Amino acid sequence: MLRFFQIKNLSVCFLLIYLFAFGNFEGFAQANKLKSFKILGISVEGNVSADANTIIVNSGLKIGDEIQIPGDQTLNAIRRLWSLNIFSDVQILSEKQLNEGIFILIKVKEYPRFEKVVIEGNDEESTEDLEEKVNLIRGQIITPQKVTSSISKIKKLYEKDGYLNAEVTAKYFTFVNADTSEETISVTWRNKDDFSDEYVLDYPTDDRRYNNLVAKIKDRILLKLEIVENNKVHVNEIRFHGNLAVDDDELKDQMSDTREPSAFWKFWQSSQFDFNDYKKDKEELIKYYQKNGFRDAEILSDSVLFSDDKELVDIVINLYEGPQYKIRNFIWEGNTIYPDDFLTSRLELNKGDIYNYEKLQQNLRGNEQQTDISSLYLDNGYLMFNLKTIEKKVAEDSVDIIIRVDEKNRFKIGNVDIVGNDKTMDKVIRRELYSVPGDYFNRAFLLRSVQQLANLKYFNVEKLYGPQGIGTSIANDSTVNITFNVEEKSSDFLNASVGYSGSFGFSGAIGVTLSNFSLSHPFSLGGGQIVSFNWQFGVGNTFRTFSLGFTEPWMFGSPTLFGVDIFDTRQQFVYDLQQTGGTIRLGRRLKWPDDFFNVQGTFKYQRNDVINGAGFYAEGKTTQYSIGATISRRNIDNPIFPSQGSSVVLSGELSGGPLLPGNVDFYKFNLSAEWYRRLFNTNRITLYTIADVGYLEELTRGTNIQPFEFFFMGGNGLVIATTPLRGYEDRTVGPKDQIGQVIGGRVKARFTTELRLAVTLEPMPLYLLAFAEAGNVFENLGTTDIFNLRRSAGFGARLLINPIGLIGFDVGYGFDRKQVDGIEPEWLFHFQFGKGF
Repeated sequence: MLRFFQIKNLSVCFLLIYLFAFGNFEGFAQANKLKSFKILGISVEGNVSADANTIIVNSGLKIGDEIQIPGDQTLNAIRRLWSLNIFSDVQILSEKQLNEGIFILIKVKEYPRFEKVVIEGNDEESTEDLEEKVNLIRGQIITPQKVTSSISKIKKLYEKDGYLNAEVTAKYFTFVNADTSEETISVTWRNKDDFSDEYVLDYPTDDRRYNNLVAKIKDRILLKLEIVENNKVHVNEIRFHGNLAVDDDELKDQMSDTREPSAFWKFWQSSQFDFNDYKKDKEELIKYYQKNGFRDAEILSDSVLFSDDKELVDIVINLYEGPQYKIRNFIWEGNTIYPDDFLTSRLELNKGDIYNYEKLQQNLRGNEQQTDISSLYLDNGYLMFNLKTIEKKVAEDSVDIIIRVDEKNRFKIGNVDIVGNDKTMDKVIRRELYSVPGDYFNRAFLLRSVQQLANLKYFNVEKLYGPQGIGTSIANDSTVNITFNVEEKSSDFLNASVGYSGSFGFSGAIGVTLSNFSLSHPFSLGGGQIVSFNWQFGVGNTFRTFSLGFTEPWMFGSPTLFGVDIFDTRQQFVYDLQQTGGTIRLGRRLKWPDDFFNVQGTFKYQRNDVINGAGFYAEGKTTQYSIGATISRRNIDNPIFPSQGSSVVLSGELSGGPLLPGNVDFYKFNLSAEWYRRLFNTNRITLYTIADVGYLEELTRGTNIQPFEFFFMGGNGLVIATTPLRGYEDRTVGPKDQIGQVIGGRVKARFTTELRLAVTLEPMPLYLLAFAEAGNVFENLGTTDIFNLRRSAGFGARLLINPIGLIGFDVGYGFDRKQVDGIEPEWLFHFQFGKGF
């Protein structure tokens, strides 16, 4: 390809062998071409860096061997040396002939060694990215194949970004001279094919890697890659031929990445052409036909036609649709555990339905709801279960689906082993497992066990859900052993959070949470108990609160939660309030309606001292006795970055009233419902929505409800008793008194939608998000207008750093800020430190 690396073929080498070997005994050669010669000596010529003895050994020729000239030995020797891929030319010559034999000369020419790559002409791709594609290391032998491979990788990088016409030319520069100064060594290189083309490369003199620089590089090659990027290639038109049942527009909609130019308002759609995407889109076309009964559909041919300037392509696809098939019968064979009708019902397809290949395969082997046939068997111990489908065409447009089931043996669980828990005790892990020795094997219980372990937050979630998270080994024809492979990570963290607002200045919290504590082993930890201390504060003693808590999630070896908290709070902003008290919590994991439900009861004592009520809250000391109940259902896949599932929490609190002592009488309800849904079938892109509503009402008219029981909204939610609403200052959303101070409300409503992207999940999770939300706080039920909400939108990011927690920011734009605090809407920055999703 390149003259510099021109390679002589083996036939030429063989001819040279013949000429050199028989130049002095021409007549003898003609008389006896197959005469054998004894090798008297072997020498090497032309080697620069390769060792002569190594070359001789690799040739396979040895002194004393009998060889024929010409013969297989010399030809094989050339092939062996050639395969080393370090020589551009190999010759084996007869150096001298005696009666006793001959002396052999192995003459080689080495490929040069690589010094550096220089890339010019790139604008759209960074030099660093392109250099990574050059598969060469300084001092390495440079061959035409390696250069060609590097150019191919660079072109693929450009093709990925739509530059299908990018041109890459390789030029080779040899050493000319070096000019040494106090700070640098300037080396001049010259184009081997064009002496007028020179390149000067500066080397720092203090770089230890360049000792004896000139001696090292004078025989090396500087590789220059000149790039002409040209313009991107876009799709001009997509044409279909042969489609009678499905129109062109419907087919174009199935091609998600290969598109014609879109209307201006579809700014997210690009007509950029990519061969790999085009290949996938052709597969999607066939899948679409198969989903709609055209089981014989195929692409007969397709063409990609470039315009004269190679910037536009027309795509022509010739299709064969075939008939649209319907299902005549489902025929089951080999099933003894479940009857035909029951299995057929799981397919969610009936006789006479249009044949949907994709739906059939999903309901046979794995749908999202795990209601497929395979799940039915695997969840009931049939670990080796298998099935095979046969489609039998029975009419021009009908098929019978024959499903052969191989049930095999039913397996029980033998040993359940846990590997990798260096800190967490076995009992803490085993109590979360649904796979128990002696039970029948159940795949759904395996997945639920992994989910439970993930929600402990003690282990690397990516590894738990990865292929190495669960191991199974067959012990015998009826027993399977299971191994859970876990990787400990720091779950104890500094519970630090910081926020800033124009009203409160800096605010946040600092403390320590040991989420895997053990009272019996306080220094080694690993017992699954939770101990926490928190100090929440506002700058200038605007407010501060201390709390200390302990939680045992499995009391007496059962899923019964016991917890106790004590707290002391003081706030001196607008009003002056002090609170002291404690809470006892008792909870239980339920089995009905399902085992994702939890119930928890609380009893709280609180002493309130409103020193200054700011003309709105009644001043004086009060005592408050409260009981509360919470019922929740939490089913998510990852506690750090949930990508699917839901969390619904309904809580109620009764203070005083006819049942309890104290002089504060009210009741309060909160409902929070969160949903997580994966997008594009990946756990890294998630759509998150939440609805959060609350209601507070007094039991005795004029009762002294302290301020923190009311609802406040706005900001990042770090200020105590405040619901977040980004794009607005802290505690600015809601009813105000006569002088414009926010007084809190008895009704709140907030609705949020977020699109979340996990850039990385391990070892340091980084999440990006875009949000839209609306909410408001109302003075009472009579003034509540669910359509009168304060709206905002924006974006943000979170970075998880153990043991600190989540650090991040949100930038929100409050569309209704002028109605809230009289300020024109603007982008508002919310700093997050420790507060997660």
